[in-house]
Amino acid sequence: MEKVWKIAPRKYENLIDQLLYNRGIISDPSDDERKLGFFKPNFCSNLFDPFLLSGMKGAAERIKKAVEKNEKVGIFSDYDADGIPGAALLFKALKALGLDVHVYIPNREGGYGLSKEGIDQLLSKGCSLIITIDLGIRSIKETKYCKEKNVDLIITDHHLPGEELPSPLFLINPKQEKDEYPFKDLCGCAVAYKLVQALSTLFPDKISEQFLKWNLDLVAISTISDVVTVLGENRTLVKYGLIVLQKTKNIGLQELYKISNIDPATIGAYQVGFLIGPRINAPGRIDFATESFELLVTEDTDEAKKLAVSLNTKNEERQAQMSEIELQSISKIEKEKLDQNKIIIIAGDWQKGVIGPTASRLVERYGRPVILFSASDDGYTGSARSVSGVNIVDVLTGAKETILKFGGHKGAAGVSVEKSMFKKFLDKVLFLANKEIKDESLVKKVRVDAVVDFQELTFSLYDKIIQFEPFGMDNARPVFAAQNVSFENFRFVGKEENHFSAIAKEKNSKIKSIYFNFPHAKDMIKYDTSYDVAFTFNIDEWRGDKKLSLNIIDIKGKNGV
Repeated sequence: MEKVWKIAPRKYENLIDQLLYNRGIISDPSDDERKLGFFKPNFCSNLFDPFLLSGMKGAAERIKKAVEKNEKVGIFSDYDADGIPGAALLFKALKALGLDVHVYIPNREGGYGLSKEGIDQLLSKGCSLIITIDLGIRSIKETKYCKEKNVDLIITDHHLPGEELPSPLFLINPKQEKDEYPFKDLCGCAVAYKLVQALSTLFPDKISEQFLKWNLDLVAISTISDVVTVLGENRTLVKYGLIVLQKTKNIGLQELYKISNIDPATIGAYQVGFLIGPRINAPGRIDFATESFELLVTEDTDEAKKLAVSLNTKNEERQAQMSEIELQSISKIEKEKLDQNKIIIIAGDWQKGVIGPTASRLVERYGRPVILFSASDDGYTGSARSVSGVNIVDVLTGAKETILKFGGHKGAAGVSVEKSMFKKFLDKVLFLANKEIKDESLVKKVRVDAVVDFQELTFSLYDKIIQFEPFGMDNARPVFAAQNVSFENFRFVGKEENHFSAIAKEKNSKIKSIYFNFPHAKDMIKYDTSYDVAFTFNIDEWRGDKKLSLNIIDIKGKNGV
């Protein structure tokens, strides 16, 4: 698939200033205060007052009342790597307050969100207060059910509200209308963290600053796994959270590192996003998420070891199921030419929990939104994933009369459709997508921070670029482009010879380069021919010898960038 390069105009000669400007951190190179806040965020001054969140004061006071009256409290959490760490965090905080706490985490077969079944289970434990984590903003009926059952409900969530808001005792969500919290992009666990922050002001002897700091490992896992922005307040939470992850006191995480062959000293956003988060997610995708929660709260080393082994095994099962669904989907897409539509919709007899990440793989392959449905006698449960130029929630909203339930973000959503309505849903969404999604929205884009000369790429620059970590949404690893690059000593390597290795030359500078999964015809590369190259900048180290290197993202012929 051809890629379009979106190149930021070179505004500043200093590349670090250029990168900061591109990310909206500075508007002028003299803004040293903004630079300092970005590179060295302060834990105390860079976190906002939790009581700026609507409903926070009342929620904290209600929990204080529960402590005073020795009530039983229920936590109702989502089953993913955002909700589970959030549940673990709040569980630890409430236990520190001396409360009797019970946790309910639904499985995917039961469906996303608050449910009467889960509420009833917490009521059977004697809970008079229920607190949600990472869900509830669209649970109108279930909120009313809590009132009927005379149980107080506090909703903490971060998802986009619908047209109607639920009416629990207290609702905490920075995205609700008229909320004055300055930062809107907290993940579900981070919203729970703000609640714990608020409780620390009421119970400073039981929830200390040390407690808040040592549990940032959970917040970092959730923030990275939920793919929210890593700028603003999230940058502070993740930056400090990664430091905690490197020396975590959490026994479960320590054992997860061992089974995953993770060196704690090297933990960054990549290890969280691709090694830790998926293992925490795995049980909830193919079974029950309870094991992941137990891993994060256990204080027993033997139990932690068993749970870590189980999570690792389930992650392997998840990967195998995803590969099988991907192969089946590709076969159907190619056979029926479904990629000629501007959205791809497929249903199969598949495990509900793994269709979401599989849809993400297909989006990457075909460059258009994908909805995969798990079909059953009860109906169709789907996971939608989108490209950056298409808001998938808007697409689904246009077909809402055919949908039983849906919700999510602009890039990902869950959707349920009754069996009798599926054909109407399919026709409506395909019609809307083909009519309203613009062709340019489906072209894969490479966002280039600056066009550079190779002589600008130095060890000193690399050391400064590393300070931009953690990388993630809105703060991607910097991508540069160079023009009129030729290749020497090039060859195709790897078991299938699908990786392109070469020495890249620009003017009088030469740098080792690699292009993984080379997508073009091999004969595209010729000696004595110039190319424009987009790449990330790295350092290779072998036996103490460090060399500059390029990870190539795309190559274009002589017609320019």
